[in-house]
Amino acid sequence: MTITAAILICLAPISLDGDTVRCGASQARVRLYAVNAPETGTAGAGEAKAALQAAVVGGLMCEPRGASYNRVVAVCRNAAGVDVGQAMLTAKHVLETCAYSRNYYGTCQ
Repeated sequence: MTITAAILICLAPISLDGDTVRCGASQARVRLYAVNAPETGTAGAGEAKAALQAAVVGGLMCEPRGASYNRVVAVCRNAAGVDVGQAMLTAKHVLETCAYSRNYYGTCQ
């Protein structure tokens, strides 16, 4: 993982669950901003993890928004320029965390 001018580059990301990746050899963890996936062992968790892994192939460029539990929390775009959190939300693998997101993706009531 490299941080350059507020951009974090995550090479060879591996999904740990449906909203967190580990960045290759650095072992740094990045949590997607504004979304929450089903917890490991619950319905939909495996599908969310697999969908995130497919979405991050080729690496990520992330804009850090904070930190939580020894993870960078960031808005991340994949190699195709797609906002991964938005893609996961659109595919219904995650929900927006309205209490923290400030309606970032516009799904909060």
